Amino acid sequence: MATPLQIGDTVRLTRAFLQSTAMVTGPAAPTSVGPFARGTVTAIAPISPGSSLVLATVVWADGESSQVNVANLELQPGNPPL
Repeated sequence: MATPLQIGDTVRLTRAFLQSTAMVTGPAAPTSVGPFARGTVTAIAPISPGSSLVLATVVWADGESSQVNVANLELQPGNPPL
């Protein structure tokens, strides 16, 4: 992850993560799963105190919410608000 994520950022899953799960990338569409997922970061915290694994809580464009390893997220180009 080149740029640290912040609360309020619009994010998507990284290409490397998607390819590691045998998904292909493509055009944008509002969904909380797969290569088209776009969402807004609402929280960022380590999985447990002192852990190096950091999770972001993401509210996806379709209203679903999940926690995702920040290493598997990147800023949406242009970072437009959802």
